[in-house]
Amino acid sequence: MSARSSVGFAAVTLGKRAIKLGLLAPASLARSREPGLLVLGYHRVGAGMEREMDLPRDVFAEQMHYLAEHREVVPLVDGVRRLGFPLERDLVAITFDDGYREVSSQAWPVLRDLGLPATVFLATGFIEGTDPAPIRSGAGERGAPPLPLSWDEVGELHASGLVTIGSHSRSHRSFDTLSGAEVAGECATSRSTIERRIGAEVETFAYPAGVVAHEDVVGAHFRICVGADGAKNVPSSVTPSRLSRVPVRASDGTFFFRRRLAGLAPFEDRLYDRLRAPLRAPHG
Repeated sequence: MSARSSVGFAAVTLGKRAIKLGLLAPASLARSREPGLLVLGYHRVGAGMEREMDLPRDVFAEQMHYLAEHREVVPLVDGVRRLGFPLERDLVAITFDDGYREVSSQAWPVLRDLGLPATVFLATGFIEGTDPAPIRSGAGERGAPPLPLSWDEVGELHASGLVTIGSHSRSHRSFDTLSGAEVAGECATSRSTIERRIGAEVETFAYPAGVVAHEDVVGAHFRICVGADGAKNVPSSVTPSRLSRVPVRASDGTFFFRRRLAGLAPFEDRLYDRLRAPLRAPHG
């Protein structure tokens, strides 16, 4: 990777952190103080992409150590179950999307050593080699190529007892561009593929690109489904078929990561969603 590109990425990161600082005051006024479940969303770790979706391994490790010391980290399924009862403090669930190889080689050793549970949502077409990596065009040009977990690696993660395997559809196409029948096919195929491979029931799902669509169809296949609107899930307004999730980005570092855990309203996430919206094809 060239020094010029590294300097450019550092400058962009500093700019984003300046924006985050400017949003701290209004975010503090809007944060939810009701105890609930924060679902953290990761993609790659230590791949050297210099992109928001790829956290440097040392930053990821620092975040995980902070969680182990200061938060109660629970499996996603357990966290949702506990939302049915009053909570005294926030719970945190860790999730990964797509199924990149770094989940096993980079993230898993950190999680294992700290005893932290996590859920990995697999785009099964990517894992099986029938569909390309679910990554934006051009985003994979830097760092390690976006390779999938092998099924052996998936099996080892599942067998650990700390990692739950969930579905992220088959093709990772955004569900708001598909028909109900196509969504049903995506859900059924991905679920049956994973269950056949790991020999266990799959009850969790992450909407591709975090876009919640065809909620009734998805809910017929999976008990717990997560989007990506950045909010905390609280007992007074929880909907298991469209749980909120907090995307963790490389520019968060540790300081802004802690602010997210403090329940600050992630206005920047809403901005990202607004910027992405024109790129989505309308559903017909």
